[in-house]
Amino acid sequence: MDDRKKPRLGTVQETLLIPLYARAVENRKEHALLRDPRAEEIVASIDYDFGRFDDLPSLTGALLRTLLFDRWVTDFLSAHPDATVVEIGTGLNTRHERVDNGRARWYELDLPDVIGLRRNFFTDSPRRTMVAASVTERAWAAEVASHATGPYLFVRGGRTALPPRTRRARGHRPPRRPLPGCPAGPGHRRPRFLRHSGTA
Repeated sequence: MDDRKKPRLGTVQETLLIPLYARAVENRKEHALLRDPRAEEIVASIDYDFGRFDDLPSLTGALLRTLLFDRWVTDFLSAHPDATVVEIGTGLNTRHERVDNGRARWYELDLPDVIGLRRNFFTDSPRRTMVAASVTERAWAAEVASHATGPYLFVRGGRTALPPRTRRARGHRPPRRPLPGCPAGPGHRRPRFLRHSGTA
């Protein structure tokens, strides 16, 4: 019997499988730039034709982006060991497994269909919480602010799906209580409610 999980994702959300596969492929190499055995386990557990990604230049780009973000998060936690890391568009990211320092608080945010798939492979813990929500919603920011302390580091993983009307019109509406001290990851255009503080 095949117990592999069949992903049921939207078109944009499906792109989360590319960085996952990039890490799994790299992990198989003798002299890998990045070790991620968890990614390889997850790929083996998903019923999907990952071979369609084999010739994509974006595999290399996804890997390099992961290495850059891992280093940036590691440096941030070295300076702020009790900080809060918020992964926006977390997909099937395994950054927590790679760089967690044993003290930081982690929130992993993505759309409900993605978090539904993610829960097959990860579980919440006292320092790690998955949040099923759109980045444009206000409730998740309030949840983070009420359960964690700063400074906050926001890292966007891959493409983040936004409703078309939101993209065309007002963008990301600010929550009533912006989070203090919250730089955003390199290459990430910060939502308006993050731009008031910190530097990227």
